Amino acid sequence: MAPLHIDTDGGVDDALALVMLAHAGAKIAAVSSVFGNTWVDQAASNANMVLRQSLCVTEVFVGAGVGLSGLAPDRDQRGHGQDGLNGQGGSFRRKFPPLQRAHGFSRLAMAQRSGIQGLFLGPLTNLALGMLDDPGVFRGWAPVVMAGAFAVEGRGADGADFNTWSDPEAMQRVLLNGVTPRLVPLDITSQVLLERAPFMAAAQASTWPLMQRLARAAGPYMDFHARVWGGDGCRPHDAVAAAAVLWPELFEFEAARVVLEAERRGRLRRGDGPANAEVCVAVDAAAVRERMLSALFSPAPAGAAGVGAEG
Repeated sequence: MAPLHIDTDGGVDDALALVMLAHAGAKIAAVSSVFGNTWVDQAASNANMVLRQSLCVTEVFVGAGVGLSGLAPDRDQRGHGQDGLNGQGGSFRRKFPPLQRAHGFSRLAMAQRSGIQGLFLGPLTNLALGMLDDPGVFRGWAPVVMAGAFAVEGRGADGADFNTWSDPEAMQRVLLNGVTPRLVPLDITSQVLLERAPFMAAAQASTWPLMQRLARAAGPYMDFHARVWGGDGCRPHDAVAAAAVLWPELFEFEAARVVLEAERRGRLRRGDGPANAEVCVAVDAAAVRERMLSALFSPAPAGAAGVGAEG
C-alpha cells in the first residue's frame, strides 16, 4: 500500500480511522486538517493527539477554515461536540504549519507528485484549493473520499452527506477538473454498525489510555447515531472509508458520472456522460467490522501507555 496523505475534519470517526490505520501498519506520510466536525485548528490538534498516542510520527498541517464560498462553517456538530471529540480533543500547546504555503506551494500537490495516496474524510476544500494553485498536477489522482448519499438520506440539509453539503463548490471543482475520486458514500458506510456493548467492553479492558479516551468521545456519538440511524452503536463513516484503503478486496467500486443536483445543496447523483469518479457499490460489512475491531483493539504499541494525555 502506498503512503497516505490524510485530510481530516477532526471528528470521532476520524479519530477511529486514524487509530485503525496506524495499528494496521499504514504509512501515514502527512495529515492535514479542514473545517467540518470542529474548527480547523482543533481538527489538527485532534489528529496530532491521536497519532502521537498511537506512536505514529508524522507531520500535521492546518488547512482551510471555511469553504470556497466563504460562508461560516456549520456548527451543529451532530454527535461530535464542539471540539470534535466530545470534550476529549487535543490541546493547543502546539501550533501547526499551514497546508497551503506562499507562492502556490501545495503539500497536496507534492503528495500527488510523489505517488502518495489521498484519503479525504471531510469537505474537499483543501483539495479544491490545491487544484486552484496547481490545476494540472492532480489530473488522474484517485484519492479515496468519504462522500455521497445516493439511495439513503444524509444528515446535511436536503439529504446530502455532511462533507459535500459543507462545501459543494469544492466537490464541483474536483469532479470537473480531472481528479477521479473514489467515493465511499453513506450508502456503504451506513451498512457497518460498530455496536456499543462490544466496543465499550473492549475499551474498558484495554490498558491503552487512548482507547479509553476515545470510548468517552464515542458515547455521545453513538447516542446520536442510535437516534438517526437506529441500532445501539454508531456507523463509523470515516473509518469505513479508511478501511477501503486498507482492505480494498472487501469493497466493490464502479466507474460513474457523478454530478451535483441543482435543487438540493450538496446532494450528489449519477448522471449521463463519461465517468468522472468511481463509486463504491458493495461492501462485505461483516468482514469490515471484524477487521476494524481487531485493528482498533490490537495490543497498544510499546510505550503508548507512557504517552501523556495531552496531544
